[in-house]
Amino acid sequence: MSDSIGRLPREPGTETARVRRWWRDPVIVGLGLCGLAATCWFLLGGADDRTRVLVTWMSLPPLDLAILLLSRRVARGVDGAPRRFWRSMAIGGGLWAAGDLSQALVTLVGGPARTLDAVPTQAGAALVGALLIVVVTLTYPIGTRSRTVRLRFHLDAATVLSAATVVFSALLIGSGITAAGFSAFTTAMSGFIVLMVGVFVTLRLGLSGRSPVQGAAAAAIVAAATVQGVANMIVPFGVQGQMLTVQGLTLVLPCVLAALSARLQERRQAHGPRPAAAPARPRRRFSILPYAATILVFAVLIVSLLNGTTAQTWGAVAGLLVNFVLVVARQTVAFSENARLLDRLDDTVKQLGQQHNRLEALLRHSSDITSICDAEGRITYVTPVVAQVLGYQPEDLMGIRLTTLIHDDDQVQLSSRTDVLFGAPGAQISYHARFRHADGSYRWIEVVAVNQLHESGIGGVVSNARDVTEERAAREQLRHQATHDALTGLANRRLLAERMRELRPAEAAVLLIDLDGFKPINDTYGHAAGDAVLLHVADVLRRCAGPDALPARLGGDEFAILLPGAGIEAADRIADRLQELLAQPAQVDGRAIRARASVGCAAGPTTDPEALLHRADARMYERKRLTRVP
Repeated sequence: MSDSIGRLPREPGTETARVRRWWRDPVIVGLGLCGLAATCWFLLGGADDRTRVLVTWMSLPPLDLAILLLSRRVARGVDGAPRRFWRSMAIGGGLWAAGDLSQALVTLVGGPARTLDAVPTQAGAALVGALLIVVVTLTYPIGTRSRTVRLRFHLDAATVLSAATVVFSALLIGSGITAAGFSAFTTAMSGFIVLMVGVFVTLRLGLSGRSPVQGAAAAAIVAAATVQGVANMIVPFGVQGQMLTVQGLTLVLPCVLAALSARLQERRQAHGPRPAAAPARPRRRFSILPYAATILVFAVLIVSLLNGTTAQTWGAVAGLLVNFVLVVARQTVAFSENARLLDRLDDTVKQLGQQHNRLEALLRHSSDITSICDAEGRITYVTPVVAQVLGYQPEDLMGIRLTTLIHDDDQVQLSSRTDVLFGAPGAQISYHARFRHADGSYRWIEVVAVNQLHESGIGGVVSNARDVTEERAAREQLRHQATHDALTGLANRRLLAERMRELRPAEAAVLLIDLDGFKPINDTYGHAAGDAVLLHVADVLRRCAGPDALPARLGGDEFAILLPGAGIEAADRIADRLQELLAQPAQVDGRAIRARASVGCAAGPTTDPEALLHRADARMYERKRLTRVP
């Protein structure tokens, strides 16, 4: 068989595709046909004993070579411990091929025999090959760094293996093979070792979840070991007739299954691991195999006692004693580990308690409100500081919707953002909104909310909120001071320019007002009287301007009114009304002081605010020249 035969391409594919293609594999099909042909020939062929013996020994060397070549190919595709296992399988196949070939030559040269009794060369090769594999499997790592876990596994494995030894030794003694000669004994022992390999592979999968053979390949090699081991131990040597047929099949079929296992493992490696359709359930933290093995030893002891006190009985007693010691050691290790785990659990609980106390203290004494809402927006948790900020006790807020505390106008603006927040795990938003205080007033609250509904320990939307009412008021005050005149409260030049830029390119009208003879008022009556006159003028501007207009003090005795969307006619009407009101004197400390003003109007697009102001300024000075008093 060449290494190029049946070489598998490394191509991706689903598990379904692999299942559909297995029957196209020439090696699997060939091995299956060999097994089927051997079964049919032995059961239906009707050949005599000599022919069946000759066919059996002649068919084994090619199958052994198949095990060698296929196992070597599997070993090339893996590293570490799996490679050592498959190399031992290849070497074992080579030893078996040599032994079976020598047996076939002896049968051909010496004349066909009527039984399948093995020559010493074949029996020794079979025993050495099996021993090599069992040594490699017994030293196969279980894939954990924990010393305790490794010890626990080895104790469990030793318990099961000791029980298997009791059972198999009972079978050996009961079949009388121990007194049947060297070849019979070595053949039986090789079967015992092969069967132990199958038991160990089963242990590897059952106790640790790690094995050099997986899936269907593991099932095939366990079946091969079981058939070979049981047959070697219990089928009497020197049988003829129908029992010879059974013995021949139990020699051929295990070789077919071992070669099939290697091929299935190679296919598994070539196509990659099975895709995970769903998360696997967590493995159990304990195994029932050691306890089942101990029960099995009890059963062997009871059966042997029914036949009287024999070597089989004493073997069962010795095995039971070994199992008892191993189980006690296993339980001691478990108790020791449980004690360490309980100590760690106590320490962890203590640390969690300390962390809980620290967190509770931080939340209790924090100035920020921390709250959690469920998927419907209902409050499930809120820190006690809410009583200081909003006047509610935490228990009074449980179960109510957070939005019921928010001002109606702010709810409209927040509706779209809260949909985003609740719609995506991990989503985060921040916003400012007015929250109703217990006394009926509203407080400005800054909120940062994060969707943690997907977190099992939280299961809600977590919000951190702080009161920004004073901060917002201070900010508004600073902004007002920056955009309004300190004396009159009117808009200043900066705010007027901002509003005109906001209007671009819409139409607007501008009135520029300059007080005439204001300096003599200051000189005659003092600056306090001048300030009173300025306040009087500001009041007149407010009365003349409509709700959409913006009266402003540009500086000194210069004022302006911005009329959005108005034309020159509307500006002239307001200018006339302004002159009428200014004609009425202001009462300052019992004195009537009249403020006169020159007004210039301009209207047009606000694409160039400076040009519009310049035109109004020019008309204002034109009016000032016309009405100047000598």
